[in-house]
This record gives sequence, C-alpha cells and structure tokens, in this order.
Amino acid sequence: MQNDEQILEDVSKVSIQLLLQEPFYGHFFTGLIKKVSKEIDTLAVGYHNSLITLYINSKFWTDSLTNEDFKYGGIKHEILHIVFKHIFRYKSFSQKTIFNVAADIVVNQYVAANQLIEGAVLLSNFPELNLEPHQHVNHYYNALLDLYNKFADGKNEEEAEGNEAWKNLKNFLDQDAENQKRHSFWKEIDKLSSAEKDIAEAAVNQALENTLKRVKSKDFGKLPAGLQQYLEEFEKSMVPIVNWKRVLKLFANSSSRTEIRNTLRRPSKRYGTNPGIKVKKKQKLLIAIDTSGSINMEELKDFFNEVYHIWKQGTEVFVIECDTAIHSEYYYSGKTPKTVSGGGGTAFEPPLQYANDVYRPDALIYFTDGYASNPTVRAVCPLLWLISKEGSDLEYLRDFPGRKVKMI
Repeated sequence: MQNDEQILEDVSKVSIQLLLQEPFYGHFFTGLIKKVSKEIDTLAVGYHNSLITLYINSKFWTDSLTNEDFKYGGIKHEILHIVFKHIFRYKSFSQKTIFNVAADIVVNQYVAANQLIEGAVLLSNFPELNLEPHQHVNHYYNALLDLYNKFADGKNEEEAEGNEAWKNLKNFLDQDAENQKRHSFWKEIDKLSSAEKDIAEAAVNQALENTLKRVKSKDFGKLPAGLQQYLEEFEKSMVPIVNWKRVLKLFANSSSRTEIRNTLRRPSKRYGTNPGIKVKKKQKLLIAIDTSGSINMEELKDFFNEVYHIWKQGTEVFVIECDTAIHSEYYYSGKTPKTVSGGGGTAFEPPLQYANDVYRPDALIYFTDGYASNPTVRAVCPLLWLISKEGSDLEYLRDFPGRKVKMI
C-alpha cells in the first residue's frame, strides 16, 4: 500500500490531468485541501479547520481506484458534489439515504463511464422511472422517494419483485453501500452553526467565481450543456436581486377589491347629507404552502412568518398545505400550525386547480422551493411564486406562469 506522501503525489498528478483535459475542474480542484485519512473508507468531501476538504482513504485509493481513469473519475465525482452544493443541501431532505442516491445520479452523469468504478449509481439503474437526464437533485429525489413509498412497506411485493429500479434502490440504500459511506461527512457539515455554514458556502461561491473567471473566455463552452446552464444560473444568483419582501407586499395589496357601503356615522363629504359612503378594501388570498419532503423546518418557518404579516394587513387568508395533493385547508387565524401534512413529492397543479374551481381568490401566493415540473394548469387569478432561500434558481422557473421571486 502507498504511504500518505505517495498518495498525495498521485492526487497532484490527477490535478494536472484535470487542468490539461478539463480546466474547469482542474482550477476548482487546486483550491481544495487534500487530506489522507482513516476517518473515511472511501473518497469523501468534508469540512476541516473551516475549509472544505477532500478526504482520501489510502486503502480505497490503491485497492478500489485501481487505474488512472478511476482515480480521475473519483476526484471529479467529489468536485461535482461541491460545485452542485450537495454538501450544503443534505439537511433539507428527510430521507438522507435517498438524497445520497439522487445526488450521485446528478454528478455521475458528468463522469465518463470508464471512469466510474463498479457499483456506481447511474441513471440507467432505474429504468421503470424513465428519469430525464441532467435534472436537479430534487427531481431525482422526488422520483426515488415515490418509488420507496410505493414498495418499502411490502404491500406490493409481487410488483416489486420484477421492478429493477426498486431492487437497485434497495441496494444503494444499504448503509454499507459505497455511496452512503462517501457522504458520511455531510452529516458533520449539517451540524455546523448557521454562521459556519454561511462561511463555508461563501468560500465555495468564491472558488466557483474565481474558476469561472479563469475558464469563461476559453474553456467554458467545452463544458456539458447542463453544467453550463447551472453555472450561468449560479452567476445570476450572485447578482443582487429585488427586495422580495416589498414585491410580496405590493402584490398582496394590489390584489384587493373595494366594497362601497352606506354609513350613518358620518355625512357625505360631497353633499353634506346622510347617509355617507364608506369605501372598504377587501382581499381574499389563497396561499399554498409546499409541504413536500424536500421542504425543511426552517423553510416552513419562513413561509408562515410571511403568511402572518400578510394576514396582519386585514386580508382574508386561506391556506392549503400540499405536496402532490392537497392535504389540509383552513382559514389562517394568526397562529402557525404545530404540524403540517405532506412529506411526499411535489406537483403544482392541485393548488392552481383549487384556486380556479373552488376558492376563486383575488390572488394566489405559492410558497415553495420550486422543484417540480412546470404546471400544466394555469391559474385564472394573479399568481406569485415565493421561492425559499435554499430553493431553485429563478432560471429553472422561467417558463412558469406568474411572477417569481426568490426569498433571501
């Protein structure tokens, strides 16, 4: 087995190959700390001394990554998890092991087949799901979660037997599976304070910006289209955006009706006679709260905080909690519910259909992380999408109906 110094020398050789063959990854990789360690059984990204660090297990490096292609692909795999910020999104998902599989589906699409060791998670491992390539991690997570919910309880045993996607998912969810071991350090990142996470993510953002400056003019166009689109959205996200709280307030206020009533309490200002006329604003807002499995408690807290401020303006607020279906509906009375219903995948159609056919509000405000397909239903009332801090980039929602604003 190689000693630590020899392994780090090997890693430097891979770094040079990355710079020569795929400069984007090479430049990004030069800024990472590399550490040979027995704390992990494989290659893994973690956090050490306030820096994102690549941990390398010496046995795995020599016994599993048996040729230069595997070493190249293994390092590229870990780089991509950082670039796509999977290490920071771990906390947002209730089913961590399923998220690990979904994250690997994302990154392994950008690694050549000959650079992936046996047992790597592939899009083709789930034929029955008909997964589209180069989608966001939430897309794959929701599909895998639906598959898990369908078969995990053993009620559909006969159908599960012939389902290749389910068989593969069960294998990948094993705690001893390599993809689960590789992501074990993400739990440590999840335990960091908010301030520490912000510092860590800011460091990754800075590394990405510096890398893009180096490769933008010459090598950016050589990157896969899906990665180019993601990086372009990242650059846009670094540009200061509109004051979303002001947009929300203006949207809510502009969605009001007026009601004219006679009153005996004051004379008409125009004629000096009773009865006078009183103009009263009326608002009837439908607020959809995304309660799917990808929404964490912090996001729900942010959502209901804004619902409270809307309600305080004297607006009639009717709330529906929904994932792929509407699970709960009620008039909001100023109190945040202790629990919410949901936890499954995401579909945007049910609340829009509810607005059109049942409640008929002056406007619909949809609080969500934005990770689902473009809705096929179009709301007949004004529609505002409020995207959570950790949610989708607005570019992902560009074809959605209505106005879109990111919460920051």
